[in-house]
Amino acid sequence: MRDAGPGATVLMLVLMLLFWGLSHTLVASELSSAVPEEGGFIRWIEMSFGRFWSFQAAWWYWIKMLADTSIYPILFSEYLKYWFHDLTPWQVRAVRVSLIWVFVGVNLLGIRTGGRLAVLLTLFILTPFGIFVALGLPYFKPQTLLPLVAEGRGLLEGLGLALVMGMWCYNTLDSVSVVSGEVRNPTRAYARAYAVAIPCIFLVYILPVLAGLGVDPNYAGWADRHFTNLGRMAGGGWLGAWIALGMLGANISIFHGALMINTRVPMVLAAQGQFPASFASLGARSGAPWVSLLFDGAVYTVVALSVDHFIDIVVYNQVLNACIYTLLYLSFLLLRARRPDLPRLFRVPGGWPGALLVCAGPFIVCWIGVPTAAWEFIGARRWEPVGAALLAVFSAPLAWWFLARQPGRGGNSAGRSPAR
Repeated sequence: MRDAGPGATVLMLVLMLLFWGLSHTLVASELSSAVPEEGGFIRWIEMSFGRFWSFQAAWWYWIKMLADTSIYPILFSEYLKYWFHDLTPWQVRAVRVSLIWVFVGVNLLGIRTGGRLAVLLTLFILTPFGIFVALGLPYFKPQTLLPLVAEGRGLLEGLGLALVMGMWCYNTLDSVSVVSGEVRNPTRAYARAYAVAIPCIFLVYILPVLAGLGVDPNYAGWADRHFTNLGRMAGGGWLGAWIALGMLGANISIFHGALMINTRVPMVLAAQGQFPASFASLGARSGAPWVSLLFDGAVYTVVALSVDHFIDIVVYNQVLNACIYTLLYLSFLLLRARRPDLPRLFRVPGGWPGALLVCAGPFIVCWIGVPTAAWEFIGARRWEPVGAALLAVFSAPLAWWFLARQPGRGGNSAGRSPAR
């Protein structure tokens, strides 16, 4: 909000829902029903383009999520300062590291335990924001959406910031496909989950923003953790404290879910012989990829100890997402053409016109929106996240070449969970 501007923020929340989030859910629903296997989008891309390109997408996703997932313990520690204002930098970092390893332990118990905890956290998170929206939304006025972009920013820079944030809000809706092999009846389960999730995600993002602008139109003064201040302004200290607790829970929940998904990617690659075999190791009772969990926990610890900037990670992620989703949507179209025999229990409606239409928005975002936003960052002398993302993109073929020459890689049958 503060970086992009109120109008651009709300505009991109709407546009990214229509041309990004909905496309993800429709395409993921069709392909999950056609190929309900562990690995999800990695398998779809492999079936379309072969193992080299599926490895590229998996590697990009993995290193993207290694950075992205690390930010949630960082945000957790920031919201904790609502009560503990005098935490030293090392105390803050100790909180982050503790949170990481607590949830590595939770995930080691298996996906069912983690899933139940995620539901309870979601209910706890949404309640104070529902109260805040009820109190603040009556004060919203349309003129609080002006200016379109934040003062001091050019039009393209402001819209670019809003674009990458909007992408981030609806990202990874297709990523649950990675654990299809551990879900009973994934076609039905995912269809129900998406039908509930999409409208809820949109409302949970946009209604608090509109209510917040009604309570405090001075968007330029919105600092980190500002929803706690907005809650206090709207309902008193009790609501501010509950929102702070809710945000602690939100960051726990997102970190937990992302950790659960991301650790399955190297497990799938190891099962296909494209990664060290140890990453395919599963817990005897839980079916959890314990080597991958421990490795990711170590990387998250390093990032959480050394990084504090949120927007840089968002920009880094969206450059990688442009590459990943280009392959994903091309795979969707190719599988429609080459494999009409796949048992699609759900199909994107409208035949080929519908399939092309659902891909149009993501292609525009990936091929025009993200490069434009990245160029604006470079022009504003904020080239570090873009440079890091480009290095990450080109690291994938190097990783493929290096890992192909290493002994001790996995086989084709390992890494499938017995739980369905």
